[in-house]
Amino acid sequence: MSIIKRFFKFYSQAQTKYTIHSPFVFSLIEEVIEDDRIYYDFGALERLRMTLEKDPSMLSVTDLGAGSRVNNSPSRSISSIAKTAVSPQWQCEFLFRLIHYLQPQNRLELGTSLGLSSLYQYIPLRNAPFYTLEGCPNIAKVAAANFKKLKAEQIHQYVGDFKDTLPKVLEDMQELDYVFIDGNHQMAPTLSYFETCLPYSHPNTVFVFDDIHWSAEMETAWEKIKAHSQVTLSIDLFFMGLVFLRTEQQVKQHFKLVPAKYKPWKMGFFAPSHH
Repeated sequence: MSIIKRFFKFYSQAQTKYTIHSPFVFSLIEEVIEDDRIYYDFGALERLRMTLEKDPSMLSVTDLGAGSRVNNSPSRSISSIAKTAVSPQWQCEFLFRLIHYLQPQNRLELGTSLGLSSLYQYIPLRNAPFYTLEGCPNIAKVAAANFKKLKAEQIHQYVGDFKDTLPKVLEDMQELDYVFIDGNHQMAPTLSYFETCLPYSHPNTVFVFDDIHWSAEMETAWEKIKAHSQVTLSIDLFFMGLVFLRTEQQVKQHFKLVPAKYKPWKMGFFAPSHH
């Protein structure tokens, strides 16, 4: 099934805030998913993106994940990486808003890339450390320069294969409040990262998975994560999936959500009720 068909399947099943009865989820929709405020920091971050998208410098790339759909050659320009492998502006802004709303102190990212999404996740909470893993040393060097440029002094980078660096960073962090998994588009590693992180999580930890509909394999991984015994709440936004371990929630709940403006006929009195 193509990504377009997968999207239309998702869209046909998606709810808006008008059919949500969970106060926690409703608040998340209002404060994060439908928030369109422009924060002061967005300007500097998008200027950095534009600089990277124009940078012709070539890098020798070690790709330990499933690669890019667009360009999977071993040597790539910074411009090409910025245009195809870095989260787009609206996704980065979503991550910024999520951090701003939840205020998680112990944050971990798997998949630094050029560091733009790292900065979007770090800046809303500059007084707390941010940990990020990258498989490719040359890409990590560019990210480090970007962190320095924006004076992101509390970002801690770990470079190498995640199977080696993830246990080390978890040992250093001791506890996880927030995890963004964006480093690999294959089922087995994605599930492995989740399982490895779980012992360091607690009932208020949030896991964010990128590209959950990237392939049939990633969709299967997402279903397995949702079914995990510790997961009590999942939110499928198509481009990303959020997983919560909230112990106060007695019954598992799984939502597929779109902003209300994308389903205007599902507003207010006209919306069917879902529990």
